[in-house]
Amino acid sequence: MSQQDPPVDLGSDAAWVAAAILLAACLSGAVVLAEWPFWGVQIDQPEDPDLVTVGDAETELWPYTARAKRFEARTLGINVVFYDDPESVETALRERSALRWEEQSIDTVGNETTNGTATETAAEPTNGTADGTSNGTTTETPAEERVEFDPDAERIEDAIKFREAEGAKRYTYVETDGEGVWLEESYQLHSGDYLGARMHIRAYNDPNDEWTAVQVHEEHWDWFRLRHTVTGIDDPQRKLEADFMGEPYVAEVVRQPFGNRTADGDGWASVISLAAASVMFFGLMGRIRHVKRATRRFTRRQRRELALGVTVFALYLSVRALGILGETLATDLSPKVIAAPLYLLLAVGTPTVAYLLGRGTDRTWGFAFAAAGLGTAFVVDFALMGVSLIPLRVVLHRGAVVIALGLIALGGALAAKQDEYPSPLFVGVLGWLAALFAPLFGYL
Repeated sequence: MSQQDPPVDLGSDAAWVAAAILLAACLSGAVVLAEWPFWGVQIDQPEDPDLVTVGDAETELWPYTARAKRFEARTLGINVVFYDDPESVETALRERSALRWEEQSIDTVGNETTNGTATETAAEPTNGTADGTSNGTTTETPAEERVEFDPDAERIEDAIKFREAEGAKRYTYVETDGEGVWLEESYQLHSGDYLGARMHIRAYNDPNDEWTAVQVHEEHWDWFRLRHTVTGIDDPQRKLEADFMGEPYVAEVVRQPFGNRTADGDGWASVISLAAASVMFFGLMGRIRHVKRATRRFTRRQRRELALGVTVFALYLSVRALGILGETLATDLSPKVIAAPLYLLLAVGTPTVAYLLGRGTDRTWGFAFAAAGLGTAFVVDFALMGVSLIPLRVVLHRGAVVIALGLIALGGALAAKQDEYPSPLFVGVLGWLAALFAPLFGYL
């Protein structure tokens, strides 16, 4: 008579083993996705670049930016072009914050002064410009319905202001009379914070002084990648476009097909013709609502676990806040000098806190609160920065980080009850180190 094999009993190890497997899957998925192009980027790289005509047909522009002076290194698409001499355009972008319209309130209906964001509504394409003058180029006049207003906003003076920005060098390519040249950005501007979230502009002046090409995008500083993560180019383009519509110093605002779909852009560039040199300001108003919930009975039972989660939550957000504060106060220092000690605090301090405060906790709730504290910190951090579009590879990487920290806290809870270090602690530390080194070595 055959004897049946006894069932495999993982017992109490099953949960943390499953968490370890999920950690490995998340981190592996993040690395794999990092090797694929960001959504919307074309994979094919033609040998002869597609150029678009700008200005009076004297200059052709390659409608992309690139990390190096070669077409294969392209990154984001040019999405705004200003027609006027570059000095006037730069003045409009830089100096509009000097305007003080303190007594003017934002109108919430029916006028053309736009201080909100653009919606998904698109006007029908035309074969001319906004005023009906045919120019032989397919353009689109953005409809007034694109513009939204914040009904709770009271004063235009609350608008975010652009100022001088730091950022990596990006290049674009132009041809004039058959001769090609690579252009480095003429200047960079941003609204927001280098170590937080910002709307970032790179501007490229025409060698013939007729136009300025702009690449505008939204991004945030990623403490794990130690560089910025771009979250979109469509919304900032529409916000910039909407702010110029109806202004007295603007002759027309139209859309022109550049065919350069990258990130979430649709390949249509905003073409803005200034009527005269002037200054303007770009308004962006937002509001963040905080929801607080507490359960007294649960808090009394899991006070130590709650302290663990709150400390991890506060530590991560403090790194962001201290970075922004240091950047604001120490204006003469490079932001990366400020970021260096804060990165060490994040990389070493977070797992140390999880292990020490995890000792003496219930192992299930210790894991849960450590993971929930860091995971909630990620969500709140993105919300406070206004980041709404997050690449899947970043989501998977953050998932791996959260699980690794939970396993470290679980290891601390188990270590308090036994003489030797438990296996979940080793797996958690290994996962944490892998999550740190993968982006630093360019795998994310």
